[in-house]
Amino acid sequence: MQVFKKIFTATLITCVILSIAGIVYVVQFQEEKQDVQEGKTAEKAIKIKSGKTKSKMPDKAATAIPTQEISIIIDDIGYDLNVTKALASIQADLTFAILPFQKHSRESAAILHQAKREILLHLPMEPVSYPEEKPGEGALFTDMSDEELVYQLKKNIAAVPYVSGVNNHMGSRFMIDELKLTVVFKELKKANMFFVDSRTSPDTKTAVAAKTTGLKVAERKIFLDNHRNYNIIYNNIMQAAQGNGLSPKIMIGHPYPETIQALRDAVDDLRKKNISIVPVSRLIKTVKTSS
Repeated sequence: MQVFKKIFTATLITCVILSIAGIVYVVQFQEEKQDVQEGKTAEKAIKIKSGKTKSKMPDKAATAIPTQEISIIIDDIGYDLNVTKALASIQADLTFAILPFQKHSRESAAILHQAKREILLHLPMEPVSYPEEKPGEGALFTDMSDEELVYQLKKNIAAVPYVSGVNNHMGSRFMIDELKLTVVFKELKKANMFFVDSRTSPDTKTAVAAKTTGLKVAERKIFLDNHRNYNIIYNNIMQAAQGNGLSPKIMIGHPYPETIQALRDAVDDLRKKNISIVPVSRLIKTVKTSS
């Protein structure tokens, strides 16, 4: 009888111990499960906050599309490296037209290419005022033969690295000579380039020569800084960008201190109005060849 009591007591104690151990195990399991769930919830929250998890609601700022696109070309680059650096620091996709054979032509091209800006060859051409007004080294003249024009054009292109297109420097006489302009446009077409007419002559033959050759072309709509006055330049930028009905909107300025400051100030104001400055190549069209 005494033995039976001892066995019963031992069995009872064992059951109690096993019960307690079971309860502890269950409690720990539930706490671990809860920790895992809370960890997953926290991880998900971190992903959402860091943008790793897609949101069902679109981000309006990310999907906003500029209502207008404009291009601003800065001519006459190649004389002054400090000016080039100042312009390259402006946070906008300005386009730069570099003159060949100037002191800093190649260095300017390297700086602007590093800044991921579009580069044009600012091609010197004969003006009506020649020889009183000289277009500079590398100029194309109407009395050149076709071979001389092609040779000089190729030299000019080689003198300015990273160019994607061309615009004219002066050229009020050359641009009205359809035959000579066609020779130039054929060569640009072969080089897979485009041409922006600076409109130095109202009688320009760009449209005719482009139609003959199938070259991609556009034209300048406004000179920003005919008057070197900050307020005038700033107002020209804003007014030309906002709705005078001209399309595409291509403006040309020069590396003047007044122009640089006006551009710095206008860039932020244009963004606020959903007006985007883009490389000029985005606004170029192809003129169909004549049949």
